[in-house]
Amino acid sequence: MGWIEILKCPITGEDIRLLSDMDIVLLNRRIEENNVWQVDGKQMKDAIEVCLINASGNYYYPIVDDIVLLLPDLALVDNRERILGDTLSDDKKLVKNFYDDRGWHTTSKGDYEDADIFEDLRPFAQEYIKKCHDRVSRYLLPSGTYMVDAASGALQFEDYLQYSANYTYRICVDLSFTGLRECKKKLGDKAICLLCDMTNLPIKDNKVDGFVSLNTIYHIPKDEQLKAITELYRILIQGGKGVVVYDWYKHSPWMNLSLLPFRGVQYIGNKIKKAASKISGKAAPAKMLYFHAHPYEYFKKHLPVPFELKVWRSVSVPFMKTYLHENMNGKKWLQKIYEKEERQPELCGLKGEYPLFAFNKK
Repeated sequence: MGWIEILKCPITGEDIRLLSDMDIVLLNRRIEENNVWQVDGKQMKDAIEVCLINASGNYYYPIVDDIVLLLPDLALVDNRERILGDTLSDDKKLVKNFYDDRGWHTTSKGDYEDADIFEDLRPFAQEYIKKCHDRVSRYLLPSGTYMVDAASGALQFEDYLQYSANYTYRICVDLSFTGLRECKKKLGDKAICLLCDMTNLPIKDNKVDGFVSLNTIYHIPKDEQLKAITELYRILIQGGKGVVVYDWYKHSPWMNLSLLPFRGVQYIGNKIKKAASKISGKAAPAKMLYFHAHPYEYFKKHLPVPFELKVWRSVSVPFMKTYLHENMNGKKWLQKIYEKEERQPELCGLKGEYPLFAFNKK
């Protein structure tokens, strides 16, 4: 576990180290005596097998199923005065709960629910989607020691494995314990799994050779998205490279124009559902996931680190499912779309659905 030296306490910023066997025994004794709590105030009941501790000796971080619990709320304390209360926002809990309870569970077809809900899994579209996944590798160093994947989820597509193929470790960062368990199954000892908050990465400055963050930043509260990106840039070594894949959603002029009828019907349908719920006295459907997409101008003006804008995929899943079908030359049209993206990556990244932010820390 030599990689522990690159980690830091997410509460104090101090170094952290493995707790000795004797100290584990003493900590478990205090747990039995009901004298240990999580930072969010919950009483700790379960015995600890492996644990980290910060330099001051006041915060403990258990390692469960090879997953390091570095979320501040889950840190352990043996003094009530160090209880900080629940620090995870409701929007982040929404994301965490969705992926723990649904997103990283498989359907009867063997796909993750996340992909089943949000992706185009039709066979004819897979060649185009794979080539878009492959684009990410162009903007990363070909090899290194540490590559961070934030948020890794369950590494649901095999294509994602290529990004860290020639790195010693892939540091999988996520709020979902379920997702990180899937990562560990797929990567084994190559995976360093950290249950933590992307806006407060428990990694020291200038320690990783590369990072990827794919279709994640827009699930972070809108006022914290810049922080998440700057955290990734902070941990990057000089000369390191990273990629963020974002979603312009309604800020994509091409998708707005092409999907105007679809979105109009969707808007009316949602209004009718809300009105029907109100009339019947039923509660409105629970929000599934937090989502907020900023426009390009927001990042251009406010993101404090340099980046290049490229394209990941210019067409959205609703566009593909609405207009592209196998019996209507769908595969051929996707090839033409890909060729245009290759010719004009900046334009397609700006006007299409999914831009790619490329970072190079010089």
